[in-house]
Amino acid sequence: MATVCFLNALRLSTVADVLVIDATIPFVTAGIAWQVIGEREEWVTLGATLAAVVGVAVMMGAAASGGRVAGNRLAFGMAVLMSIVLVLIRRNPGISMLPAVGLSAVLCALIVLPFARPPAVSGEELVLLALFGTSQFGIGVLQTPLGTLWVWLAFAEMPGWMTLAGGAIVVAAVVCDIAIRRPQEAIT
Repeated sequence: MATVCFLNALRLSTVADVLVIDATIPFVTAGIAWQVIGEREEWVTLGATLAAVVGVAVMMGAAASGGRVAGNRLAFGMAVLMSIVLVLIRRNPGISMLPAVGLSAVLCALIVLPFARPPAVSGEELVLLALFGTSQFGIGVLQTPLGTLWVWLAFAEMPGWMTLAGGAIVVAAVVCDIAIRRPQEAIT
């Protein structure tokens, strides 16, 4: 369902909005993990979470006037659903999630199959989609800025100033949380 929400969010909002909301997944996960399995976060993460909330709020103000609220809500639904999956993985570290991920991909394909129109995608669009997919999934940590850049370059989808401002706040919160709390991860 997270994938279905993500894809529909991309249809109803800008890529920049969706990817900024996607960048909040670590913070949403922290909140759900605290409620479900009692994990406590450090003050750095709590501060970064507050900053991310401010960034999304800045972005949502522009989304309301731009008619992108439904897409952004779907993006937030995707973030919550992905966070639930991550908490389930944390809660059950001894259970292999590979079968669940495979089943999820099959179910997602079956859910969207009635709406799919593969012949509607041109060869050029297929190449762009392949580049987008490989760069986004291959370089996940840079997904938010690169995804926005690729869509701007390929389709001239220019994010608004409020989206850029909110996105900068969210990305800065993520980077600060990683760099301060886990400096060895920031280096590698």
